[in-house]
Amino acid sequence: MQNLLSEIKQFTICSAHLDLGANPVVTVHKDSKIVIIGQAPVTKVHKSGIPWDDASGKHLR
Repeated sequence: MQNLLSEIKQFTICSAHLDLGANPVVTVHKDSKIVIIGQAPVTKVHKSGIPWDDASGKHLR
């Protein structure tokens, strides 16, 4: 799992097309029973690196 996460975080193929560059925001837990996948985090999430650390996360919760 750690190898996969490391590869995901190093993904930069789309950097040239993103104003802030690529910053894959990923977290996992081995006991998770569901997966929530989002796209195009806002600047706050891009900077903090914490998934759903914005208004969409409040709405989701």
